[in-house]
Amino acid sequence: MGTLIMFEFKKILGNHAGMVSCAIAFAILVALSVGNLGSMSVRDINTGELVEGFAAQATYRAVVESHAGVLDDERVAQDAAVLDRANQLSQETEGLAELSNQEVIDTYGFEFWSQTRGVIEQDYYREVVGTLESTNPRATSLQKGAEARIDDALDRGFVDYFPYSEAEKVFWKSKADETAWPVTYGYAEGWSLALRLMNLSGLLIVAACIALAGTFAGEYQARTAAVVLPTKRGKRALPLAKVIASFVFVSVYWWVCVLAVVIINVGACGADGWDIPLQVARGFNNPYPLTIGQAMLALCGLGHLIALGMAAFTLLLSAKMRSTMPVAVIPMAIIFLGFLGVMVTPLMKAVAITPLVGLNYAFGRMISYATGRMVTDLPTALAVLYAGMLAALTPLAMRTFRKHQVA
Repeated sequence: MGTLIMFEFKKILGNHAGMVSCAIAFAILVALSVGNLGSMSVRDINTGELVEGFAAQATYRAVVESHAGVLDDERVAQDAAVLDRANQLSQETEGLAELSNQEVIDTYGFEFWSQTRGVIEQDYYREVVGTLESTNPRATSLQKGAEARIDDALDRGFVDYFPYSEAEKVFWKSKADETAWPVTYGYAEGWSLALRLMNLSGLLIVAACIALAGTFAGEYQARTAAVVLPTKRGKRALPLAKVIASFVFVSVYWWVCVLAVVIINVGACGADGWDIPLQVARGFNNPYPLTIGQAMLALCGLGHLIALGMAAFTLLLSAKMRSTMPVAVIPMAIIFLGFLGVMVTPLMKAVAITPLVGLNYAFGRMISYATGRMVTDLPTALAVLYAGMLAALTPLAMRTFRKHQVA
């Protein structure tokens, strides 16, 4: 059996179109990883100098670490006062808005720049004070500001179109209440970048499906089915070997690509921040009580499950169709049409369960599906759907292939 599995695994690797697709998807994620790292630009808060490219990572780390610590009420009040003072000075200085950063430094000096533009343009201040200003008057804690943002989002509905039921509102508020306040701010750029790139990991699933397109259909095209299927070993061992080889390939491909993304980003930025709250990376109003590391593991595991579910779907198509072309095109169409579907507001909750959109929105958007009092969030819905596909479609694909053999 092991020899047969290895033989089928090599046949998958021999699918040139599939391997090219896998290589392209892998190259896209690697290129995006390197591109994100190389395109960064940030001003040194100690000199005002603009630092660009890969060297900017160390400068950005220094900027973030200057704010590291527990964001309690006293701390955020001080930071809000710093931003208020910066805005006041900017408004009192005529013509400042028309000047570039370097012109501000040349005209008014570094000290003035550091108290005005150097504060106003920092994401940290904008996010903290923006969260506080979610209430009127301004909230005195990040927790109250975040809760106000969540309440507002629940009242408006998802994308201002899908209203939340009372059960859904209770669900999301209960989940948000599990966040440990006050949160700790810190540097976690390596993990944040890797987490962001996982939003595009659906491309890996497209490539894997293309690679598996000929698993069963290829036997029909090569006319080998008529030879091996009537045999006892062909009926029992061959379909199982093909399925095992397919799932091994998908699993190895998925985790190799994920590890490559993590190694590139964490290797360049450092492994710091694994235990930083997810709210630091995805907004203080993110309702998931997870660390960045936990979210990364959950998203990678969910993506693996989705990849296996789509692999089972592809194997079923391959067992039913004699041509590999539609087998490759159908999963690809589902994934990419789902991505295009987000442009049509009434379809957004439906297309959220497709691989590319689902991995993009999971643990970042308040998407839920309610049946009476039962509420399921998007990650859970994805896990149930694709686990069900894996469990149901895998034996169906093998049975379909065996029936073809008998015929």
